Amino acid sequence: MTENAKTVRVYPAEPFYGTLRPPSSKYHTLRYIVAALLATGSSVIRGPAESDDTDVLLKACRQLGGSLHFSEASLLVQGTGGRIAAPPGGVLDVGNAGAVLRLLLGICALSPEPVTLTTPYPGSLGRRPNADLLQALRELGATIECESADGSLPIRIQRGRLRGGKIRISGKKSSQYISSLLFLAPLLEEGLEIEIIEGLASAAFVDLTIEALREAGITVIANQQHSRYVVPGGQRYLPMDYTIPGDYPSAAALLAAVAVAKGEITILNLQQGDEQGRALLEIFSRMGLRIIHTGSTLIAQAHGPLRGVTCAGDTIIDSVPVIAAAACFADQPSRIYTIANLRLKESDRIYDLAMELNALGCRVNPSDDALEILPGGASGAPGGGTVDAHADHRLIQALSIAALGSNHPVTITHAEHIAKSYPRFFADLGALGAKIEWIK
Repeated sequence: MTENAKTVRVYPAEPFYGTLRPPSSKYHTLRYIVAALLATGSSVIRGPAESDDTDVLLKACRQLGGSLHFSEASLLVQGTGGRIAAPPGGVLDVGNAGAVLRLLLGICALSPEPVTLTTPYPGSLGRRPNADLLQALRELGATIECESADGSLPIRIQRGRLRGGKIRISGKKSSQYISSLLFLAPLLEEGLEIEIIEGLASAAFVDLTIEALREAGITVIANQQHSRYVVPGGQRYLPMDYTIPGDYPSAAALLAAVAVAKGEITILNLQQGDEQGRALLEIFSRMGLRIIHTGSTLIAQAHGPLRGVTCAGDTIIDSVPVIAAAACFADQPSRIYTIANLRLKESDRIYDLAMELNALGCRVNPSDDALEILPGGASGAPGGGTVDAHADHRLIQALSIAALGSNHPVTITHAEHIAKSYPRFFADLGALGAKIEWIK
């Protein structure tokens, strides 16, 4: 609870029509900023995502020695060449940004002075585990202090006798651990060989990290994709000119909205060829949307009944909540599986989401690795009442989708956390015709 906490009321929707440009990709933005911070020279990032996560990382980069400023719609970054400085007072606040935390843990291992990473969200980011990543960094010679067995914040870290070599790390809980090590690896004199055990959650995000590294001039050898990577040491990050594409998880929220409300929307700046994007569009097509993707423009039409789907969620993990919400209004059951790591996000996105959707009259059965959604059909859910978004931007989106299809308005608390990834979300829904009411 904060002084700026806000509540939003979302009303049942009539069919949507309109054209929108979703936010730029947060995932590309964060990775390009880190690559630019580590480069020798000045980089340009065009169209960076506007989000709380971006703001947290920008502030952290300045504290770690980078120089950043905006010019029109571009971010200019003067890199450090990998020479990381400890922040004033030695404390780095990472907000509620899990990806920022994990990426910075690897970067802060380069600091000759101790850096203590903290969060003002002990019940959210403060409960998320980092033990596997911390153990890997210790094996590489970093000096780390952490009071909790699961590696949760606060964490104190510094360079120690940092070296490269070979490490084994579990990818079961988070792909962010692997991304953190990959960003650190080229700056280690010996380089790094990473063996991933116990599978790799959300593997597409590691692919995105490797893409960003290669754009920055870094060689990454995939001996076995998603299992073993070799990064030669002594490399330098090159200053680059990056352009950020549109964000598919944000677009997924808009697709889920039109799936429930019906109508036709056009979404701009969605590049083709994105693995996560292909999986999302395939799922929504199976649910009954007619999707036309030409160049970077996507048209989605929803006029008929919504169908249920059975699908793996690990490749579209951040979009699972909005897909589940839309599936509540299908005429067939749905099941989304392979999603266990959703329990380790800003909220427990399996059990918390199911609890709040069920409070609206939906029928969702959660388990540790899956969500089963029983048919609600076009008649919608009863809705009404107040639900808790658990300070989680993805739950805010999902509960808003459910509200659009409900028979009575739904009030969502802590809706200000939508700024974490999609600050314009409610304004964009309003532009499509939704009735949104903010309540102090």
